[in-house]
Amino acid sequence: MAIRDYLPFQTVDKDLTFSDKALAPEQVKGLSKAMKIASLALGFQGTNYYFNNRATFERPAYDFERLMQAVDTDSYVKQAMSKYKDLFWKEGWEIVSENPEAISYLHQRIDFMEIAMKRPFVDFLIEVSDQLFKFSNAFIVKARGDLSEYFPDKLTPMTGDLPVIGYYLIPTEQVRIFRDKHNRPKSYRQETDPLTYMPLEGNPVWTAEKVIHLHFDRKTGRAFGTPFLINVLDDVIALRQIEEDIQNLVHRELFPLYKYKIGTAEQPAEPEEIEQAAIEIENLRAEGGLILPFRHDVEVIGSQGSALDASQYLNHFKERVAIGLGVAPHHLGMSMNGGNRSVTERLDVALYDRIKQMQKLFSEMVRLNIFNELLFEGGFDPISNPMESGDSDRCYFKFKEIDVDTQVKKENHVIQKYVSNLITLDEARIELGYDSDIDMNKTHASIQSDIQVDATNATAQAQAKAQGTGTGKAPEPKTSDGQKSAGPGQKNTPNNRRGVGNAMRPMNQNGRKTSPDIKRYDNNFLSVIESLLEKEYTVIESDVEKDKNDV
Repeated sequence: MAIRDYLPFQTVDKDLTFSDKALAPEQVKGLSKAMKIASLALGFQGTNYYFNNRATFERPAYDFERLMQAVDTDSYVKQAMSKYKDLFWKEGWEIVSENPEAISYLHQRIDFMEIAMKRPFVDFLIEVSDQLFKFSNAFIVKARGDLSEYFPDKLTPMTGDLPVIGYYLIPTEQVRIFRDKHNRPKSYRQETDPLTYMPLEGNPVWTAEKVIHLHFDRKTGRAFGTPFLINVLDDVIALRQIEEDIQNLVHRELFPLYKYKIGTAEQPAEPEEIEQAAIEIENLRAEGGLILPFRHDVEVIGSQGSALDASQYLNHFKERVAIGLGVAPHHLGMSMNGGNRSVTERLDVALYDRIKQMQKLFSEMVRLNIFNELLFEGGFDPISNPMESGDSDRCYFKFKEIDVDTQVKKENHVIQKYVSNLITLDEARIELGYDSDIDMNKTHASIQSDIQVDATNATAQAQAKAQGTGTGKAPEPKTSDGQKSAGPGQKNTPNNRRGVGNAMRPMNQNGRKTSPDIKRYDNNFLSVIESLLEKEYTVIESDVEKDKNDV
């Protein structure tokens, strides 16, 4: 029987709902058996020196307890882990797929898991990432339950009798792995402290099918991933030792040593003088002084400018710690050696690239270990070939861009390529992360054009109504050199569609004027004004004479 016989979903009608596409349990079992991977290479059993029939659980090669103590006690390590976590989840995430029905189904399953787990799903993911940053390992156990009464559609579990209803984490520092000689995990055990748990309870054990092991930088043949913090612990200890030495140096210089010399060769000190001097030094106050006879000489022993300058050593070990943590010194609040904006921006980009690489691995782990199983339970096919069956059901856990400045530059570059006719609109939208299908009538240019056309038509109707024509259209100019009306999507601009004649004798819908509205100089206007003023003055004089006669 060919492997394709175990893939009936290759020919499933995409118009069916995911409950109609659910695989039968015998098909799922056959598919799992057919796709079982056989490992022929031997695994590296670093802590087991012999094999026997008893289950021997392997301990990690690294001291995870020490790593956890370093994160909890050292400020630089703590701040670096916080920086990783903050940038990792800075812009959020989303589920993307070619099939909107698959996305809706996953969101529905996540809603049910949040109810069962009694915590937000994103909070669970943040805790997983925290374990990966600290230990480069995270162990997730699947919790199963009966959802038939609550979930609206039928679910077909890939393994076991019940579907997945939630996930929970095992403390990484307590996990032990039992593998066969071919490096395949058989079971996982949580090794608890016997002083805190009753011996009758024992240590919980899970089979390999119930545990999801996420890891970064796992060496070939090893069971555990390699934490990157393991390289920086010695540098952190050296830095703290240097700081302690500098503290002792400051303490010694802050409280100087007194050299009290009594007597000379000609006049040796008397025993009672030495005892008295010891009492005086013991009672000496920092702001006090000594009044001594000529035979007594007190000298303060300090650095006198000859103390060791440890600042360069301190900066060196700070840089080693920052480099070992994978961040720049300014990310930890260190301002040593100066720096400029260009350098800090390049260091920021380097940190973003490191975070993006972790996000890429994390996304693929979630897709493979969580999303695929949930999709199979709902009857979807996350491994179908979209070239044969149309849209793919595969769903991706996608992080949004964390470097907003770089994102803006990339988007502007794509827009420039589209404006320069190097790519099409569909290619530009796909490269920007948008759907290629677009309603052009809803774009900004189309809406602005429609508004301009509506404004032009409204103006024309108003002018026609004022003239009483009722045609709804503005009349055309009577001559070819008149002012031309703006076309659809355009606006009228001065002096760009006028003829020569229109500049001298303006023309509008009422016809051509006799002059271009220019105020002309009239030589007779002064005589007219003088005559009017003289007439007004005569009237005033006559009124004055009349008033005098009356008096």
